Order: sequence, then C-alpha cells, then structure tokens
Amino acid sequence: MSIPLLPHNPDWFRQADLLIDDLGHLLGAKALRLDHVGSTAVPGLIAKHKLHIDVTLAPGFSPAALSNDLLLYGYHDLGARFREDEVQMTRPAGPGPRSKEWENQELIIAHRLCLCASDCPSPEQRRQFRDALRGDASLARRYAALKRNLVLKAGSPPDWETYNTGKTSFIEGVLSGEGMRLIQR
Repeated sequence: MSIPLLPHNPDWFRQADLLIDDLGHLLGAKALRLDHVGSTAVPGLIAKHKLHIDVTLAPGFSPAALSNDLLLYGYHDLGARFREDEVQMTRPAGPGPRSKEWENQELIIAHRLCLCASDCPSPEQRRQFRDALRGDASLARRYAALKRNLVLKAGSPPDWETYNTGKTSFIEGVLSGEGMRLIQR
C-alpha cells in the first residue's frame, strides 16, 4: 500500500484543538506553547490522516525525560533523534491522553507529537512553513503536487525516506525566503 494522502478535512482543526487542550491540561507549566503544524494545519492541503502537534517546553524541561512520562498515556517514542533538543512520539487514534478524567471520551485521530526544548528552532520553522502555505494558495498547490509526486516515487510498500527527504529542498526554499524561485527549479 502506498502513502495515503487524503483531501483536507476541516474536522482536523477541531481534533487538533481538542488534543491541544488535552495536552495543555496534562503538561501544564511544562509546555510554553502547543501548535498544530504540518499539512493537516493548512486548509485545502492534502495530508496523511495524522495530526502533527509541536510542544515547546518551558526552560529546564528535557524532551527525553518528558517523553518517558508520556509513555504512560499511550505515546510511543519513535526513536528518531534528528536533534538532541527534540523527541518525536506518536499515538494511535483513540481517546485523548487524559480522557479517563472526562465523561466525554471523544476519539482523537492518530498524531505525531514533537517535544522540543525551549531553545529548539524546529517549532518556529514548522510554524513559518505552515503560515507560508496558509498565506499563499499557489505555494500550497505546488507543495501538494510535490507530495503527490513523492508518493509515486516512494512506491508500495512506501519508502518513507524517499517521501520525507524529497520535501526537504522545497521546505528549505520557503524558509529561506527564496520560496518561489527555488521551488520552480
């Protein structure tokens, strides 16, 4: 099976808001900010059916230490350590992480959680990229076309390395401010 890209679902915003509220209560003062980033955060953009939430931690809190605490709430450490100041985790679809305390146990779709140290540049870069796509429909269409092309290149079963690294130069071009000139190459 190839990488499934779905048409944008407006409910992804509501799901992200529920999850951010849930995580905000769970993490409290440990989190400086929580952001819905990634393709599900861009209206009209095709995406995998998986939210991406960035958690920027308050100074003094370690992403690695906090990731151990989140294992108790159904999160899985992906083991990917691209940066020392960021830990990526995932959680399958199911009730929100603290829903045991609530009568309403609404299901939240699968999601990726990136725990980032307070001085990690990744969350700001992901917000900038998200906002660039939100602000420029042509740029978002080009990104969608790239993603479709990369799904074909990644094949079935998918080569995730091909898919993920294939987006790098596009993203870097947008973040560098050279955006459209680099992207049109």
